[in-house]
This record gives sequence, structure tokens and C-alpha cells, in this order.
Amino acid sequence: MHSVGQSPALRDLAPVASNIPDCLDQALTIARGIGFDAVIYDFAPVPTTPEGVLMTPSVVEPCNLPSEMRDLWVRQGLYQQDPVQALALKGSCPFFWSYHRNEASALQSSLDGNATAVSAVLRDWRYSRGVTVPLHMPGNGFATMTGLWHDESFSSMRQFLDLCVMQFAYLAHAANDRISGLFGKNELTPVGIKLSTRERECISLAAQGLSTKQIAWKLKRSESTVVLHLQSAARKLGGRNRAQAIARAAHFGYLSTRSD
Repeated sequence: MHSVGQSPALRDLAPVASNIPDCLDQALTIARGIGFDAVIYDFAPVPTTPEGVLMTPSVVEPCNLPSEMRDLWVRQGLYQQDPVQALALKGSCPFFWSYHRNEASALQSSLDGNATAVSAVLRDWRYSRGVTVPLHMPGNGFATMTGLWHDESFSSMRQFLDLCVMQFAYLAHAANDRISGLFGKNELTPVGIKLSTRERECISLAAQGLSTKQIAWKLKRSESTVVLHLQSAARKLGGRNRAQAIARAAHFGYLSTRSD
């Protein structure tokens, strides 16, 4: 039996939690108290490629959802096809979504094309409605937290929809504040674009305008070694030349202190 009307409290997210899954377990408990059945949290240090394609998040934590969800969204690419994620990136307000065409929701105009694969999976699991809170963070980081209802539960919650959205938004921001404080190097590194320490040094110095010879002198390495590091960095970043590699390094956060 779901209940609503109780505002989630920051103190319910235990400050002693030492890892992200524990924080989300606590968030799930609160979410259940305000009427939801499941929660998923994701975070990407850089939300898109320079071409605008959604980046696979470095954190994907589904709670009380089928175990294969992480594999489907991360390894099989459903995250890039998820219309909820695309919509969240464009705004900052929490929104209700539904994969039922006869229901008014933020997804009504986005249920065709790539969305059909995501829709089929969630409808098969009977988690076809939810509330998503976009969480735009300093330094270009982007997270979302989503609360989902099982189809059997939603009918009893429909009349409280506005209240559920408001309360879940509060919970999402409180949980994100807690979780983001636990991020380490792995969470803050864009998935699939991991530069070595020497590659970061070389591309950073190149971005400052140093020539290959100057970089080699500064790092006490041969020019041929510096060229190899710069070529390797460019390949990982998807840059066709040094200027493009520098621009892409900046986009992916490798010219800021966050990647140190």
C-alpha cells in the first residue's frame, strides 16, 4: 500500500554512507515512502560528444529494477536511444513520462523511432511510467534520478501525481548532493575516453601553445616520445589533428583540474 504526503528529509540519507549503492538504497526507501516502486540514478561527467551524441554514463545504478537493465542501457546502447534522457538534457524541470500513447506526458511526441526499443523493454517489465529529475552540475557534469511506478501501482497514485513530482524532485537533489560527494576518478572520467597521465600532460601543454620541442624539454622526454603521446591522445579523443584533439580534450574535461 503506497502512501503520500510525507516530505522526504535530508537526515534520511545517512551521512555515514560510504558508497553510491548504499546512498541509493536509502533513497529507494524514501521513494517508496512517497509512492514509487523503483529508482535509477545515472551520472556522466560529460553528457554528450562534441557531435551531440549522448555519452554513456560512468554511473548507472538501478534500484529494484531487473538486473539486466545496466547491461541493456550501458553495453547494448539503450541509453543513447532513451527519449527520457534526451529530454532531460534539454531542461532542468522534473517531468512525468509515460510510454502509453493515450496518456498526457512529456514523451507524447517522442514515442516513435529509437524510442520503440526502450518502450518495449519497460512495458515488458511493467515499469512504463515515472518521474525524471534532470541534475545539471558544475563543470558540465549531468545526472538524472528517476522514480518509477510498477504498472499495477500507478492507478492508485495518479491523483497524487503533482505531489509525487514535487517530493521526488526534492529527494533527487538531496540524493545527488550526497552521491556526488562520493565520486572518485572513475566516476569523473568519461566512459571510453581515458587518457594516461603523460597523454594529459602533453595535450595540456600543447593547448598552452607549446611546440613539440618545448613540451619535450619541459617533460624531459624525447620529441619522438611526445609525438607518440600526442598521437595516442588524439586517437582516443577522436581528433584528426592537434588542434582538433585540443578542442576535444577541452570538451571532455581534460584541460580542467577535474581530470587531474
